[in-house]
Amino acid sequence: MASPRRLDAASLSTPAYARLRARLRDEILSGAWPAGEHRTLSQLAGAHGVSISPVREALLGLEGEGLVQIRQHRGAVVPVLDARLFADLYDLRGALQSVLARRAAERATPEQLADMARHEAAYAEAAACGDAAAALEANEAFHDAIEAAADNPQATAIYKARSAFVNAVRLRLGFGAQRMGQAAAQHRAILAAIAARDAEAASAAAFAHAMAAKADLLAQL
Repeated sequence: MASPRRLDAASLSTPAYARLRARLRDEILSGAWPAGEHRTLSQLAGAHGVSISPVREALLGLEGEGLVQIRQHRGAVVPVLDARLFADLYDLRGALQSVLARRAAERATPEQLADMARHEAAYAEAAACGDAAAALEANEAFHDAIEAAADNPQATAIYKARSAFVNAVRLRLGFGAQRMGQAAAQHRAILAAIAARDAEAASAAAFAHAMAAKADLLAQL
């Protein structure tokens, strides 16, 4: 177990449990907390210089992301982060993106469409430059704009609960040679369908986009 460390003081406005959740997420994704390893509440509290309460809150958040499995009163274990897990996560993302794109086609205002178009263009530019980090940021902003137009808080909450994890893994693994260009074309198709108020086409395009992303990520594994 690592020597005790206190959470960074730089962002004291962020609740302790949220800072701890981010740190533990990084440990899991980097392999510092390996799959299959169980850690108790007291071990985690001591290692990060916090009380038990923020540890519990952080673990609950990570459980919601699928990153840990909580063992009652005994801490948590990291599940095996394998192809099956990511395939399941992308199936969920595909279903949610399909619903959100459909609703966006029905509800988007001209201002929201302009917002989507701006982020779609930013993604295309990042893809053309091969800038994976900028592409991920623009991709997230593009989907955020769709979610805002869809105005379905429940679907958005579930989608967001898994996005940080998948995006972190994507940044670490990178993209296949053709993926960013392919995604840029898919974004254009989604945007065109939403702008045309074609809910069926928007739904289908969003689902196809998620499935293509799934195939690419699994290939990188």
